Amino acid sequence: MEEAALFVRDGDAYVGTICTQGAWDPDAANGAAVLALLGHCLEDVPTLVPMSVSRFTADLVRPVPLGRRLHVVPTVLREGKKIQVVELRLLAGEVEHVRATVLRLREAAVAARDGLPATTTSERPADALVGPEDARSLREHSPTRAGFLRAIDLRLAPSRDGSGSGFWVRLDAPVVAGEPIRATSRLTVGFDFANQVGVDLDATTVSLINPDVNAHVIRQPVGEWVAITGDTRFHYGTARGVSDAVLSDPDGVFAVASVSQLVQPWLR
Repeated sequence: MEEAALFVRDGDAYVGTICTQGAWDPDAANGAAVLALLGHCLEDVPTLVPMSVSRFTADLVRPVPLGRRLHVVPTVLREGKKIQVVELRLLAGEVEHVRATVLRLREAAVAARDGLPATTTSERPADALVGPEDARSLREHSPTRAGFLRAIDLRLAPSRDGSGSGFWVRLDAPVVAGEPIRATSRLTVGFDFANQVGVDLDATTVSLINPDVNAHVIRQPVGEWVAITGDTRFHYGTARGVSDAVLSDPDGVFAVASVSQLVQPWLR
């Protein structure tokens, strides 16, 4: 599918297009689009040895505006040959809107060694959902028709036994115009959709805004589609919630993610 990119370069900055527009505020970017940009920029930070993301924590402290110049400022907080810690700050002008801390670990195959503990990563939650080809695309059924749905294909998928539901997510468009989609963006874009997993939400009555994302990663996903399954818990006395999600692909589980939530009345 040919779509415009999420962001375009403007000198040393990035500008969000309509394809970043979120569902809660037409002037602010969807969190998944922002995380895709951070994943894109993370790959420009060198490592001493081959490494990949093990933990990704982001505080989304302010809405990220569309149409303004955004700077992503990386800082290596800890350098090493086994562990690297990178901070990524997203600024609009001089104001920080997002701060992410990423733990990268070195990669080294040990499968040929004897005496290893049994793996638990053979679980395949994606098999419990109807496939993406049979799932309901929010491009046709979303009440908001937010712009990010032009670039990120989000599909609500019931479980095959009717006991629950999950999401399928695919990044369709380039994160940065004129540049290929990077592997880390395909990983990070799914973290934000842990929000409200397992909930049948009427998006015209309440909004669930997640001010953070926390994910632990085993490996990179395989293929284009990511399955997201899990559960959400609410406490209406504090107007808060927490979602816990498992991210998987045809090869099994590759990450787990959680988000905090603010439960608010729909204001439109």
